Amino acid sequence: MANEAALRVLVVDDSRIARLTLMRILQSLSIDMEMLQASSADEAEAVLAGESKPADVALIDFNMPGRDGLELAEALKAKYPDTRMALVTANIQDALAARARSIGLAFLPKPINVDQLGLFIRGEA
Repeated sequence: MANEAALRVLVVDDSRIARLTLMRILQSLSIDMEMLQASSADEAEAVLAGESKPADVALIDFNMPGRDGLELAEALKAKYPDTRMALVTANIQDALAARARSIGLAFLPKPINVDQLGLFIRGEA
């Protein structure tokens, strides 16, 4: 049984390697976490729909087949307004970062900076 106090983190990226790498970095932060993962926007919504409580944090890639990360974030914000979200992407454009921030997402460029990720996960950034 999962620890009820554990931080619930959803990692959404169409690249399995990117998801696993991000999850390994998250584990290195020594924070009690329960990790959920999805490879697309549709899968992310299905994963959360099957859970008894929402994710505390969602780390979302931008470029994915089907709906992109911003479209997913907007849908998740409507259903789970208390979930903190970050767009984690190699698509590092000022306009994209501005769009992400305009809908309340943090912007974390890939390759991910462990310290920056830690600050976001802990709610310090």
